[in-house]
Amino acid sequence: MEGPDLSGLRPQTTLTSGLPFTDSPLPPAKKKSRRGGDPSIQKRRCVSTACIACRRRKSKCDGALPSCAACASVYGTECIYDPNSDHRRKGVYREKIDSMKARNSTLQILIEAILNAEEEDVPDIVKRIRTCDSLDAVAESILKQEDFGGAGVEEEEQLETDYTTDMPVEGERDLARKMGELRLENGSTRFIGGTSHLIHWDIHGAPNPEYESRNASAADIDPITSWSDVTKDRETVKHLLNMYFNWHYPYFTTLSRTLFYRDFLKGRWNISRNKTAYCSPLLVNAMLALGCHFTDAPCAYATTGDSWTKGDHFFAEAKRLIVDNDEYEKPRLTTVQALALMSVREAGCGREAKGWVYSGMSFRMAQDLGLNLDIGGIRSDNDNLDEQEIDARRVTFWGCFLFDKCWSNYLGRLPQLPKNSYSVPKYDVFPDEDADSWCPYTDSGFDESAKQPSRTRTIGLQLSKLCEISSDLLLFFYHPNHIGRSSGKSVELKKLSELHRRLEDWRKELPKELEPKEGQLPNVILMHMFFHLQYIHLFRPFLKYSPAASPLPPHVSPRRICTANAGAISKLMRLYKKLYNLRQICNIAVYMLHSACTIHILNLPEKTAKRDIIHGVKHLEEIAEDWLCGRRTLSIISVLARKWNVELPEEASHVLRRTDEKWGTFKTSDVPSPRSHMAISPS
Repeated sequence: MEGPDLSGLRPQTTLTSGLPFTDSPLPPAKKKSRRGGDPSIQKRRCVSTACIACRRRKSKCDGALPSCAACASVYGTECIYDPNSDHRRKGVYREKIDSMKARNSTLQILIEAILNAEEEDVPDIVKRIRTCDSLDAVAESILKQEDFGGAGVEEEEQLETDYTTDMPVEGERDLARKMGELRLENGSTRFIGGTSHLIHWDIHGAPNPEYESRNASAADIDPITSWSDVTKDRETVKHLLNMYFNWHYPYFTTLSRTLFYRDFLKGRWNISRNKTAYCSPLLVNAMLALGCHFTDAPCAYATTGDSWTKGDHFFAEAKRLIVDNDEYEKPRLTTVQALALMSVREAGCGREAKGWVYSGMSFRMAQDLGLNLDIGGIRSDNDNLDEQEIDARRVTFWGCFLFDKCWSNYLGRLPQLPKNSYSVPKYDVFPDEDADSWCPYTDSGFDESAKQPSRTRTIGLQLSKLCEISSDLLLFFYHPNHIGRSSGKSVELKKLSELHRRLEDWRKELPKELEPKEGQLPNVILMHMFFHLQYIHLFRPFLKYSPAASPLPPHVSPRRICTANAGAISKLMRLYKKLYNLRQICNIAVYMLHSACTIHILNLPEKTAKRDIIHGVKHLEEIAEDWLCGRRTLSIISVLARKWNVELPEEASHVLRRTDEKWGTFKTSDVPSPRSHMAISPS
């Protein structure tokens, strides 16, 4: 946009000669001398330094050389000029300037030496400066060292010239070509980068050691029960796997179900040694451990009737396999998947520290296998990477991506798989696979009346888009470097507007069949809860501003937006309970419901907040029968209500007293209180 026209404000000034007025100043008019005549002739020459005799006599000196007029004609004295004896004159100033320049040069050398030195060399330089007799001597020695280093550089350049000969063409091409490749190792395709010398190590076709030793009586073993030593009951394995694939897998899709069952039904001892395996004992036991949390069957308890031990026996077997088989030393697709499942199971049991470690192992191993890379431009030296494996690798990575963002939200930590660490495309949607039917599965079997298309991949892709928004949100508003600091109101508002627009676009572009509605799939309901959770996280940082100081427009209240989205989460949870049993829900729901209940507590004693907090603690009580993290969440809500001096509705208080007596409680000091200066706006 052009600026305003300021030409009308300029005065029209011209000389009498008619020439335009210019910006250069005119020379001042010369004053006439009082004595008359030409003033340039009358003006006395300025003398910068008087001779010593004139200074002593305090008489005028004309500075003439070799003798001034006063000494030669009037006084007949010896005429000597000494510029350095006159401290008022420019001669001594010049000397002082030279001295200061030399001192500044010395200081500059010392400062640059400290700034440019290696960290371990800095104390030595400082010690030399503090103990020296002359800073100039230290600076001179540093300059000599630099000159020696420069000579070393010249020597290296000379060496380069000496050794730069015509290299073998084939070797040069090989080095240029091998910038990264996928190779088969231990039955899995791994990625080796161009800077690694391992890229020149040929180990083509190395067998998978896990499947080298075949059981002599393998033909007599039931393939279904061959994967776990915890139980040999065929129906138990099938029941727990159905629970896993029905309630956990649709949300946390991290493997190809088709490829898994293809290998699973072959049995443990019939997997090809030189092909990528899609089923392993570790993966099966991790699935069975998760499946235990969706059933009340006796097989789900490590200790009969003890709800604290659900799935522990299968999880212990998975941990044993990791140690006994050195699974962390053998990167495999199934190990990446198993570790991710083990991590989320530990979170559900309230053991976040262990779960975080398992997730890190999973994500690092995924990068070791190159799952995060687009393999289209990467050289592969084997023919085993078919379309099915490429698809399975993509599904596994984007499953890990979802696990990572759930962990980041849950623990408030930065993502372990940041945006600049992956280039792999998202997996394709196969219409036939998404058309496979899904219906609720309970201890009573499948409910065929609620059958509908599973749409697993379509939903997974929508979740990955949400996770990308969530990742950017966490990196900007919840980065540890930003804690206690402000990026500036305008910057915060700009980022908020961008993320808000992306969330709104996601919602507008969502297919109609994925709207939250009666009879909707459970993973779709959880997906919408995750969507509303992002709104709470987006506007929560703006609660610190008072209405007058907020960078948001006056009609935008972060408190109301957080409240509305917390209410939406509670409404979706009521829909889930109406359609399905809350005993069969992913443990991520505990975290999202906890976030909503925290906002409800802030809004008490409002009528809607009372209703939602009552429903919230009742839902958590039901979920806590199977997920131990739900028991701790109830205790935290109880403590927060007391710590914030909030009076809970009697019905909610009764539930919390009951759960405290049943599962225990925390002390008030165990739950940190919000910082006192983080005042929350009542708007």
